[in-house]
Amino acid sequence: MTTHTPPQRKPTYRLGVFALVRQQDKVLLVRPHKLLLPGGPQSLPGDIMNDTEPGLAVVETALRRHLLSQVGIAVSDFRLVGSHISRSGRPEHPTLRMNLIFGTEYCSGILNPQPDLFKSALWIPQAQLVENVPEWLHSALHELFLTASPAREPAPEGGLSLFGRRRNAG
Repeated sequence: MTTHTPPQRKPTYRLGVFALVRQQDKVLLVRPHKLLLPGGPQSLPGDIMNDTEPGLAVVETALRRHLLSQVGIAVSDFRLVGSHISRSGRPEHPTLRMNLIFGTEYCSGILNPQPDLFKSALWIPQAQLVENVPEWLHSALHELFLTASPAREPAPEGGLSLFGRRRNAG
């Protein structure tokens, strides 16, 4: 007598993308109506990427659009500062999600959180975020401030031409 075992389902992941936006020594935290990240009511702006959105192959482009539409700000270049797996749903059929956290610098715009998405959005001093924050946020904050772009050195005398060739000083 043979027993039939159902085939094992391979885990599939949805993708969550979130922005850790820095403005000097402050970071942007939001209080969403629907929590997408674990660890409490404070969160980061971002969203779950939908499988049915072909053409949004560049995650950073989609995240940039989300920031502009969700909170009204524009940001500089992104760099990956954290990632983690979260699980939701029923234990027998959990939904797994890979959350990517991209660090960036605030560039422009007036903070204007959309009321249908967020209860509030605030610039919080980084010094206030040392206690009672989820581990994923603590790690991402550490990486963001550790890898912050250093002050740019002045160009050498003579500078560079439009095409990167050194101009003569004389």
